[in-house]
Amino acid sequence: MLLEEKLIFSSSGRSNYRIPSVIFTKHGTALAFSNDRKDSISDCAAEMSVVLSRRAKDGEWSEPRTLVFAKDVACIIGSAVYDADTDEAIVFFRRCFVRNEFVAYSEDDIKRMDKEDELRARNMGIRLGDFVLKSIDDGLTWKEEPLALEAVPYTHIDGSTRKAAGFTHGAAHGIQLKRGEHDGRLVCPSRIFEGSYKSLSEICTHVYNNAIYSDDHGKTWRASKPVQIGTGEGTLIERGDGSILYNSRAYFGDGKRYLATSIDGGETYGDFRTDGFLTEEINCGCNASFLRVTKEELGAAASFLPSGADSITLFVNPRAKTRRNMTVAVSFDDAENWHTSRVIFDGECAYSSLDYSSRDGIFCLIYEKGKESDPYALGISAVIFDLEWLLS
Repeated sequence: MLLEEKLIFSSSGRSNYRIPSVIFTKHGTALAFSNDRKDSISDCAAEMSVVLSRRAKDGEWSEPRTLVFAKDVACIIGSAVYDADTDEAIVFFRRCFVRNEFVAYSEDDIKRMDKEDELRARNMGIRLGDFVLKSIDDGLTWKEEPLALEAVPYTHIDGSTRKAAGFTHGAAHGIQLKRGEHDGRLVCPSRIFEGSYKSLSEICTHVYNNAIYSDDHGKTWRASKPVQIGTGEGTLIERGDGSILYNSRAYFGDGKRYLATSIDGGETYGDFRTDGFLTEEINCGCNASFLRVTKEELGAAASFLPSGADSITLFVNPRAKTRRNMTVAVSFDDAENWHTSRVIFDGECAYSSLDYSSRDGIFCLIYEKGKESDPYALGISAVIFDLEWLLS
């Protein structure tokens, strides 16, 4: 039975760590990513870097290492994904100058500010836009590439035709499909912002979750159609029948998690509904973790599964009306029914990211850990556990 925890990104001084994302490689190495927000915990911090901590085979976590940084520039972390076919780790990020998200800029204002930003960036000798970092040596070295993403048309809530591209977000990692005609496809959760809004009460008509997917091992990407309006930040699994189940945070303040299903490899989504068991904080929801592990991937640990179960699905989020009580919910039928739950941390907490190493039979959960009504106060903690602990 295994349970161990360590604070791997400790917030102090100028550094405020947020937006965790973790992936395992097939060598058993955990790659944990985060944003280091300088001098502010805010989403609108003027300066952010992308940082990495590695947990190698000896079980030790490395000190945080900066992968992307530019003075007075926000390098906003996106999703991470691992391609087991090519043994390549990928993490997305956006390099930009931040703006206040709750200002309703006009289209002319946006065009003017875009031109000003480009001029400022040229003078600084940097490139703005969406990028990917890639590593083929277990996270030791990384190269940066522009993101090649093809947008697709869709009908917005007002009846107009828009182009959906999307930006992947941190915490929820991407997956690689293993079944059917889309075997090997990489699929990452992302989201779309349409127009601008002045408050959380307006956001519901301006955001959608969607996904981006790649059939050439991350060289090029294509956007999916959106899922439900009002969703923002989600996480997904591939089920036993090859369908994708998308589990979303939403901005309706109803304490519910929103679900959607894709039967075409993540290109379109339907069957929109809510989950009857999973709960959400009631202010504006919270990012979460979602992971399915098959009986074959569990190896010897599969003996802990109930008779007849061919997989285990975990969902992790703060199970409370506020951001606290980090809890793992367990399903043995691809998230149709939830049978049990286990509390990881009963204090203040927020975003999380979860992955599994079939090589070593361990789960790694990294999450934002806080104290005294501040869910981000301490930084980002890593919990290693096995199936015996979870189901005991």
